[in-house]
Amino acid sequence: MVRDFHEQLGVFLAALARLVARLRGAGPLWGAGLAIVGVVLLVAADRLRRPVAVVAGAAVGALSVAATRAISPGALTWVGWPWVAAGAAGAASAVGPSAFPALSGALMGALLGLHAPVAGRPAFGAAVAGAVGAALFAVGGRSVAAVLASVAGGVLLGVGIVTLSGGRELAAEVAARPLVLLGFAVVTGIAGAAFQLSGERARSRAPEAPRLPRE
Repeated sequence: MVRDFHEQLGVFLAALARLVARLRGAGPLWGAGLAIVGVVLLVAADRLRRPVAVVAGAAVGALSVAATRAISPGALTWVGWPWVAAGAAGAASAVGPSAFPALSGALMGALLGLHAPVAGRPAFGAAVAGAVGAALFAVGGRSVAAVLASVAGGVLLGVGIVTLSGGRELAAEVAARPLVLLGFAVVTGIAGAAFQLSGERARSRAPEAPRLPRE
């Protein structure tokens, strides 16, 4: 299981490195845009819960199709499947924002469950682990959604900064070491989620302003 996790982490880091390599040549506008979106997610994802859930849910739907294609070559070959999955997941998240963390938990659980077959079948393991992951993340609801969105914001902010740095030596070093970028995203994401959730709790505990008596 540990080895499989390391392999999946390596695949993710390789994909992140390819993304950074592509964006570094896209120009400062792309870098600034990514950084701004990242900052918004880090400080206001919880307040913008529904629109963030729609976009993030759609992204999870598209990622699930990409993961299925990578695991089972020849499956979901129609070019429109990512759009269908993104639309369905985005619509579900629009109806209920808690669908976004549930879908994220289902995807993560299914990917891990593939390496823990049930009755000798990886598909059963993926189904069971996916259901457990969806339930756990759905219970966390708002807090889990804030953490996931904030970590995504950390990734976008880090990629944006590297893109804005252009050909500087430090940017090249970070781009060549995606684990550093991932660490930055996790640290800033946790800090952003803590900031947002603590602010929400403080607002909920604040006493209401006294109402003036009506004449």
